[in-house]
Amino acid sequence: KRIEGEISLLGPAIVHVLRDAETAPDTHIFERGSYLALGEKVTTGGIDALHPLPEAAPQNRLGLAHWLVSEENPLIARVAVNRWWAELFGRGIVETLDDFGMQSAPPSHPELLDRLAVEFIEKGWSLKSFLRTLVTSNTYRQSAVVNERAGEIDPENRLLWRSPRHRLTAELVRDNALAISGVLEPPLYGPSV
Repeated sequence: KRIEGEISLLGPAIVHVLRDAETAPDTHIFERGSYLALGEKVTTGGIDALHPLPEAAPQNRLGLAHWLVSEENPLIARVAVNRWWAELFGRGIVETLDDFGMQSAPPSHPELLDRLAVEFIEKGWSLKSFLRTLVTSNTYRQSAVVNERAGEIDPENRLLWRSPRHRLTAELVRDNALAISGVLEPPLYGPSV
């Protein structure tokens, strides 16, 4: 109540809405990266070397979004799948989460990464469905007990012979402690500390 009263004293809220301009501004390549040295004029579009923009897609940010998540571009799904895998298993299928290109580490299980990415797209990019697939898998549900022989052969668990041991992040430890003590504010943007 106090916060709502303070907000109402500020007056009506201003909401900024992004919309496309009537005429697109001229866009140029910057010679040697200097915005003062305009080079060749360019237009909007995708990277044709990968795949063209979808035909029905508008030539703006929305078209770019459609291009990014189109079926011809599995990279976004592969990166998303790899990040969520790393969140649950402690290490991504591709270890270098921030570098998913030619300089990255090779995937430990490329077929698995491809299968999970395709399944993620086919199920409508549903994170809930994807996470359910992972946590109900035999790989995730196996014991975390270390087998000495397997530990000698694969000490980093790249072959997924055991479930990874998990450590909670500092934020989760804090939230759990607050929840247990009964002082966690579940609604977002509650009273600040």
